[in-house]
Amino acid sequence: MDLFKANYNIISTALFVIFIIVAHIFSTDNYDWTRNTISDLGSQGYDRKLIMQIGFLVFGLTLGTGIILNGLTWRTAPIFVYGLCVALTGIFCTKPFLDLDIYSMTQSTIHSALAQIAGVSFSIGILAQIFFTTDNKTKLIHLIFFLLIIGLSISFGLMKNYQGIAQRFLYLASFVWLIKYFRP
Repeated sequence: MDLFKANYNIISTALFVIFIIVAHIFSTDNYDWTRNTISDLGSQGYDRKLIMQIGFLVFGLTLGTGIILNGLTWRTAPIFVYGLCVALTGIFCTKPFLDLDIYSMTQSTIHSALAQIAGVSFSIGILAQIFFTTDNKTKLIHLIFFLLIIGLSISFGLMKNYQGIAQRFLYLASFVWLIKYFRP
């Protein structure tokens, strides 16, 4: 248990990366990683969506459990909300990336809202680390990651034909910060 409590951020991220890789390996020819998002791997109507749905749930619940076991504080609350929202995106699937006319717009809207709340919460989590850190070098590192996350989030919205690439860089930056610089 102590090993989990000390490394839940690493464990949750490693598990998530494994699920993402497995979902990519088993993806269909219709999925283009440069254009499609990771959420598309768990989208409505996609016959292999369960892999990514479980990945979202495992990541979010593992991260959230680790935070709870270590004690929920003002410093960790935004990252807890982030984890919870990511987990819930595994339940509420995004719209199909395949040509399907019938799907739940409500479910897709909830998915999008949860993803946006997750992104905002993650950004607030980085800012919280800045305020709770006394070392100026560490504050600068958090600020750089904050600006990087914001910049990559903006590029994700602007690069419609390359959203997959933009999102993977966003995830990479987020995972590096979560593993190396997030301090409960």
